[in-house]
Amino acid sequence: MSKLPAPVRPTLQDIADRSGFGRATVSMALRNHPDIKQATRDLIRRTAEEMGYRPNPMIAALMTQLRERRPGRRGHANVRGGGGEGGIATGRIALVSRFESAISRRALRDPFYRLIYDAISESAEARGYGIDEFFMGECSLSDARLTQILRARGIQGVLFFPGRYAQDVEFPELDWRYFATVLIGFNTVREGLHRVCSDYGYDFDCALDHVRGAGFRRIGLAVTERVDASTNHAWGSRYLFYRHGVRARDRVAPLFSSGARLGKGEVCEWFRRQRPEVVLSAGGDVRDILVGAGVRVPGDVRVVNLVQRGEEGGIEGLAGIDPHTGEVGRAAVDLLVSLLHGNHLGQPAFPRMVSIRGHWVEGASFPE
Repeated sequence: MSKLPAPVRPTLQDIADRSGFGRATVSMALRNHPDIKQATRDLIRRTAEEMGYRPNPMIAALMTQLRERRPGRRGHANVRGGGGEGGIATGRIALVSRFESAISRRALRDPFYRLIYDAISESAEARGYGIDEFFMGECSLSDARLTQILRARGIQGVLFFPGRYAQDVEFPELDWRYFATVLIGFNTVREGLHRVCSDYGYDFDCALDHVRGAGFRRIGLAVTERVDASTNHAWGSRYLFYRHGVRARDRVAPLFSSGARLGKGEVCEWFRRQRPEVVLSAGGDVRDILVGAGVRVPGDVRVVNLVQRGEEGGIEGLAGIDPHTGEVGRAAVDLLVSLLHGNHLGQPAFPRMVSIRGHWVEGASFPE
């Protein structure tokens, strides 16, 4: 019995002949290129679908491999002042921060920023992409001008880096049609974009479950309002929900400080009034303040660091949650590269959020 001949896969030229557009236009439309009018893209895609066109996965994989083998250089530019090093290049990603200088040139004392930046740089290089860094600065440059600069450099992938040097500094509003954009973290008015972040809610619940499982009941939370906002208020809301469900005698009022850091006076006063058995916090300030005031840790109170980073960013002697901060940077690059490979440009109709879960790490401040 003879086999039926395999169906002939329609080519780009076949689609061009059927639709009346040139082969190059067809190729760009099927890659969702923003330089092709939306109506034209839709017409060509319908024609391709009617003809049974499917991209050849072998060729797509080859093109991906070729792109990722291209070495990249790293450049800098002030998005409020223009200029900078670098220039036009293929396979490049824009890293936009709200700092006043280049991240790579800053003394990043906060391990959060350093771990994310290093992970982004290493992951991008491994995927064959160079980094062009843009920062806010103080001089005037319109969002439209930044869009022009990115397009002139052939950059379609944009990462928004977390943090800012002033509360009123915001990310630029680009002409999203031309870019695949991924936002890292929260604390921005730029919604409707793909986002990568730590799973702050899960991490808080993980810490709380561990503490309660060890038999402790009077559990307090002491953080700054700024830190809680950076978690999209996941810590504060989770804590208040937990507090609502416990016995009145086990309830500890949280400390939400309005300062840039927790102050010695407010921490000591809060501890004296509330007498928690365990304090959940971010970093080592609470432990250091209490020990300096003569409180024994863990003898008089246990302390849990909700950001006890294990990637050279942990604080000696503290137990808590390792949020795997570097994985946030790597996941951001992975998501952006997948968008670029699929040519998914513009603001998404259904934004994705990728979150990285942490895990409990042991330490002397909570020996159980």
